[in-house]
Amino acid sequence: MSQCGDVSPTGLAETQRLCEAAGLPQGLRVTTRIADVADRTQVERFRDEVADRHQTDKIHLLFNNAGISGGGSMITNSRDEWERTFNICWGGVYNCNPRVFLPMLQNAEEGHIVNTSSINGFWASVGPRIPHTAYSAAKFAVKGFTEALITDLRINAPHIKCSVVNARPDRDLDPRQHAQDPQRRSRIGRDRCCRSRAGAGALCFAGPRRLAAIGRSVA
Repeated sequence: MSQCGDVSPTGLAETQRLCEAAGLPQGLRVTTRIADVADRTQVERFRDEVADRHQTDKIHLLFNNAGISGGGSMITNSRDEWERTFNICWGGVYNCNPRVFLPMLQNAEEGHIVNTSSINGFWASVGPRIPHTAYSAAKFAVKGFTEALITDLRINAPHIKCSVVNARPDRDLDPRQHAQDPQRRSRIGRDRCCRSRAGAGALCFAGPRRLAAIGRSVA
């Protein structure tokens, strides 16, 4: 099974197309849903739909990679803009880890959580003349939370592991660099969304607010 969600119908359709164009392993299917990871109610509905549409109560892999920019300055940007960035970049990880999808991971015989932070989870600046407070604060939160969660899981749910990815700008991750290269687009889509063994399932939020989880379907 594969479940994909996005706040953008266009981005969602593109994610599904890339997954299917890459060639799905036998037994893997892709379904889609609009959802915003900053909104816990939407994430809970997403989880319930996953369980219902795929007839499962467990997942094995959970990827949280929500991120948008904005709200760089505490002085010149509005509170709404600052909190929108922080609530997506950090709130999406918090909503989807312990509060919504963790019980489905606990039901599996093994699981792994991957939370995406940023190079700005190490350095809170993108340059001496560019304020970057909301995004950097959120990515520091993701990094610290995941490092603390490693110990929590080791003690209380040892069959679940977690990792933090501190991503940096990269040519392969820039859509402007591969928009005209179908082979690169296909490879990136396959690597991000479809790397899975037969019988496995994936949930993907692809776009600026996104969550992904991959897990085996119930036999």
